[in-house]
Amino acid sequence: MVKFGQAPFLECSSKGDKRLSAFFAYVDGNSIENIYQGAKKFADGSHSLTPKEAKLKQKTVAVLNIEECKTLYKRLWRRYFARNKELLLEIMDSEYQGFSDIFGQEGHVCQAEEIYNIITEQREKL
Repeated sequence: MVKFGQAPFLECSSKGDKRLSAFFAYVDGNSIENIYQGAKKFADGSHSLTPKEAKLKQKTVAVLNIEECKTLYKRLWRRYFARNKELLLEIMDSEYQGFSDIFGQEGHVCQAEEIYNIITEQREKL
């Protein structure tokens, strides 16, 4: 589990608010998770795997474009909230000061981290 910010925490996964799970947050007709995992290019020449296949494969085969994929992940979450402004406002107006992901791992892209960054930026603009 990873946490960003301070308590109280909003769980951003399929075990929490599913609207904040990369598996359930859709951009251009596809989930953020599918787009992100499908963008990975592996050293053996393969790509466009299912999320589960991509996660297993990256344990044994290097991802060649990981920085590009991380940037894509950030952009996808920003696009998601740009198209779901009512959700963004709901979260900004909530009591939550922090965001957690029960499945998150240090050093990996994380929906809780991206959401925390977006909400923090938006709150600072007020």
